[in-house]
Amino acid sequence: SLQSFLLLHSLGGGTGSGLGSYIMGALADEYPDVYRFSVSVFPSEDDDVVTSPYNAMLSCAALAEHADCVMPLENQALEGILGSIEAKSSSPPGSAGAMRTGSSLSGVDGGDVKGRAGHGGKPWDGMNGIAANLLLNLTAGMRFEGALNVDLNEITMNLVPFPRLHFLLSSMSPVAVLADRGRLAPAPRTVDQIFTEVFGRDRQLASVDPRHSTYMACALLLRGGVNISDANRNVERLRRGLKMALWVSDGFKVGLCDRAPVGVPYSALCLANNCAMQKPLTAMCERYRKLRRRNVYMHHYTEYMEAADMDAAAESIEDLTAEYARVDASCPPQTVPSIQPLGIR
Repeated sequence: SLQSFLLLHSLGGGTGSGLGSYIMGALADEYPDVYRFSVSVFPSEDDDVVTSPYNAMLSCAALAEHADCVMPLENQALEGILGSIEAKSSSPPGSAGAMRTGSSLSGVDGGDVKGRAGHGGKPWDGMNGIAANLLLNLTAGMRFEGALNVDLNEITMNLVPFPRLHFLLSSMSPVAVLADRGRLAPAPRTVDQIFTEVFGRDRQLASVDPRHSTYMACALLLRGGVNISDANRNVERLRRGLKMALWVSDGFKVGLCDRAPVGVPYSALCLANNCAMQKPLTAMCERYRKLRRRNVYMHHYTEYMEAADMDAAAESIEDLTAEYARVDASCPPQTVPSIQPLGIR
């Protein structure tokens, strides 16, 4: 049976934003009862597409309306992750973290972590590998057996408390691309370490720190030799340091898949509906307003649409950002004194 649609596209270019939005809208019209997931690459501030603020704004507004769940990736965050991997790869041969020559992270592909090749000097192959790793971990519960598998429909059901607040921040541990086999002596990694790492800032696939914002819900998709007792123990350990929403009593969804990724004993994927999502949305609005105030490049769009439609898309994203800010700023209600029953006289 058809479970869901999964769309992977970029918001900065014309094809990824325009065609991607059109496909998502068409799926919403033709298959309204089937969940629609989008893994969207948000453009960075130094994007080489000059019209990316317009493209990203129009596409993000369409995703807010038509998608059931959006997992944003940011090029800046992916570059930062690859930079840390490259730093480890410069270790002396035989040391922990060293990599073999010929590893997919050391330059055999067209875009390596040092930027020696690839369009614009950026390590596109490694960045695409991290995105592919996200998809593999996300769909592992559908492809392999597990003691507590989680399918895609359960993610939407458990992590989206409000229809428009469906942008999920993702993080992984380990985060290196699966094609890499070059680690000669990988550092020992315990179950507790992978739980701690997925909540850290340096493992986020977007340039945010969710620990300083409110969690509305969180899913932990685990692969390999992780038992439910270890998962519950780590959830309780980490919950004390997280800011949870007021209405959440147990905001964690745990999935266990028996099949580990190739080359590692276990891994974790964290999907968090967190109010830190307002930061990339705010940055997107600022870049849009910077161009819109001067009306530069607008003639490329007004040939086919009204300028008011573009402003309406920006207002939609600004309203979405304000919704995240309201949830993040919400405070516990004051204690209401108990009212004695009047009884019958």
